[in-house]
Amino acid sequence: MDPRILELLANKPPLATHFPPWILPPTTIKAMKSTKSAILETAGRDSFAAAMAAVEREPIQTLLPTIAYTGTEYGDWEGTLEKCQWLKEKMENQGVQVLDPVFLGDPQLWHMLCGKPLTTLFRTYGLCTPCINCHLYFHMVRIPLARILNCNLLISGERENHDGRIKVNQIPPVLDAFREFMARYGINLLQPIRHLSSGQEIEELLGHRWQEGEEQVQCVLSGNYRDPGGQVNIPEEAVARLLREYSFPQGERMIRERYGISPQPAPLG
Repeated sequence: MDPRILELLANKPPLATHFPPWILPPTTIKAMKSTKSAILETAGRDSFAAAMAAVEREPIQTLLPTIAYTGTEYGDWEGTLEKCQWLKEKMENQGVQVLDPVFLGDPQLWHMLCGKPLTTLFRTYGLCTPCINCHLYFHMVRIPLARILNCNLLISGERENHDGRIKVNQIPPVLDAFREFMARYGINLLQPIRHLSSGQEIEELLGHRWQEGEEQVQCVLSGNYRDPGGQVNIPEEAVARLLREYSFPQGERMIRERYGISPQPAPLG
């Protein structure tokens, strides 16, 4: 791995609005601006399956994988980079150019939105999990990059059901809310595998076996909202209220104050 990437991932500096050329070269900017392009939220297996599904639905010519950090990850990042290379080779056969991945992140933003207010959010909404706002963070932190690239299509691998398991940050009201939030910034949040419920369907899209959770970094907070039996018992009404009363207003404020960007919806592409 490039020593510069290792240093970046060790320090995790704020990196969302101003990118050094070795991360976001002029050739990448030109390719994204001059073609029908999309930004891919790259994480685990579902992200790459979403890329495969998206190019079947949209006339995408250029795809930019993006790898976002929060400060809570552990594990080997090399697997994600290898999968980006795999995607590049796979997409060549479909006439889609996959660019080198861009790293980005803003741990201080994550702290303010997801970590610091946990006690207050528990008292107000009865929720003590950072995962809902963390998923919103992953969308938010890519908004400045989308503006830089004049790109209004963002691909996410979110799914409502994972072989019978529910993730509180991917239940239908949350996924609808995320699309609504990003639309305020003129970004079409595409969720092409949202209704695929089985891992087998995902592997069929990918064209090879890839177990969920393998070959990707992990989060130290994974599964924090599950009870001892592994169940999720969080009222959807409380989640909807959290998003409406806290996450959206605070998210918009933070984007405005940190990145100088206000909601200015544009036609979705």
